[in-house]
Amino acid sequence: MIDTRIIVEGVSDVETLSKAIQDLALGSEFGVTISAIIPTTNVEIAKKSTVGSDIVLVATDADRPGRDLSERLFEELKGKDILIEKIKFPKGHTVENADISLISKEIKNSLIRIGLKSLKSIDSSIEKDKFISSLEKEIYSLKIENQDIKKKNDSLEQTLEGFVSEKELVNSLESTLDRINVEKNEIELENSELKKEINSKEYKISELEVRYRDLEAKILNIYDLQSYWAKVSNDSSPKVNEIIKAIEILGLDRIEASDDFIVAPSEESVYKVLKLIKMGRELTKN
Repeated sequence: MIDTRIIVEGVSDVETLSKAIQDLALGSEFGVTISAIIPTTNVEIAKKSTVGSDIVLVATDADRPGRDLSERLFEELKGKDILIEKIKFPKGHTVENADISLISKEIKNSLIRIGLKSLKSIDSSIEKDKFISSLEKEIYSLKIENQDIKKKNDSLEQTLEGFVSEKELVNSLESTLDRINVEKNEIELENSELKKEINSKEYKISELEVRYRDLEAKILNIYDLQSYWAKVSNDSSPKVNEIIKAIEILGLDRIEASDDFIVAPSEESVYKVLKLIKMGRELTKN
């Protein structure tokens, strides 16, 4: 039940209010119970007496002193965790002398007004809750967005760090490439020098070969026919015409023959001629 207390100006008003309340079914109609009727014109006493209540009704006379008291009580009690409302009477009426049915009606009207104000307060509270909920959602959304932005920023920073690392790597590779190019140029220069040296030596070798061939052409050795033939075969020594024919077959140059000697640049040439003659004789025998 809703704890409701009524403030009146004097003790005589308590009796009148009690009679008016007896004719009402406030519990079943409004869920309200009148826990106290407080007779006082002292604001401090009124404040202390209403501590813990849910609703405070102010029932003062409809004259100037009553209105002043009612306004003072409103000023002091508003803002507390209670609902406060006046029990209104026609101008000039006092609580003590008012009609009981009028008082009962005004008590109900006061509770109805409080109910309407409460609905407005509830509606306002609901709107505030909706607004707060909307703000909370927006704040949450902004937090999520901020987190996304932070993640993107972290990602960008990492990417930037990667770019910096890649740039450092590129710089390092470029430095290495420059060094390799320098080494390559040095090697190419050295290779060029070596080629020149090789070409020079090849030219000298060619000169030596020419000179050697000239010398070789000029040098002829005289070989004893009988002595060299004995090393090749046991047959009788070949005739001059056999030797000339073998020389022609072999296509040898600078070889001359007689019955006793062979003039040739080397022993190898002599052996070639004599071996061909031996082979020819063997083939003829067979």
